[in-house]
Amino acid sequence: MSDAAVLEQIEWNFRKRIRMAAEGPSGKYSSTWMFWGHAEDFYFGAKNLAGSLKVSLHKNGFGYLAYDRLFYKRMVDAGKKLPAKTIHQWKLPAPQITGAVQLAVVRLPADYCSHEASSGILRKKVLVLGVESKCSAEIGVFASYEEIATLEHKFLKIGRPLFAVTLENKMIISIVVRSAPFDSSVLPTNEHLNRSRKTELVKFDQVGNRDNLNMVVWNGPSDGEVLQVVDIGGIKIAPN
Repeated sequence: MSDAAVLEQIEWNFRKRIRMAAEGPSGKYSSTWMFWGHAEDFYFGAKNLAGSLKVSLHKNGFGYLAYDRLFYKRMVDAGKKLPAKTIHQWKLPAPQITGAVQLAVVRLPADYCSHEASSGILRKKVLVLGVESKCSAEIGVFASYEEIATLEHKFLKIGRPLFAVTLENKMIISIVVRSAPFDSSVLPTNEHLNRSRKTELVKFDQVGNRDNLNMVVWNGPSDGEVLQVVDIGGIKIAPN
């Protein structure tokens, strides 16, 4: 895809929300991720999860990984024992007058792309990032007050800046993508998953396609650190 075609597609997509996915060398795709700004806040999440779980970067200087408000209410009303609406909260790195700070990164590893092209990809409503084996497409979220016109050449040293949105508080959120080596040893093992605390939101017999699900893992950053998210496809689940 040419640069002009990429820009045209981004402009079309961002009329609402920009959508991105990775394509591995096998021709299979990752899940689709959505990114959007609203007023003084910025949000992102996996498309299939955005109605239930998403990341929000708020004007108060804090980031939240949390259940969607309406989803949380439905689960509580249904008797689900969710510990809290917010799963993780941390203080975001603060941007200065010049330069940018990284707030988050979403990694979509090529060797875990396991899905056929979605309707959104087929209708060219998703920006597809090609990525080679043993690497991941990295979608970086950066905050700044410096104008993108002068900041762009700095981003080009680490990746490709795709788009920027200026929030109502004048903060600029930029999305920068690149391909980088992926170390699969960072992923939790089956033993780790079996030992972890679980909250059942859906009964096992209500889950379809149990042999090709996606797992989203994150690092739980401390104050001032970067949220790191990895989306893994091809997950199989079985009853305990």
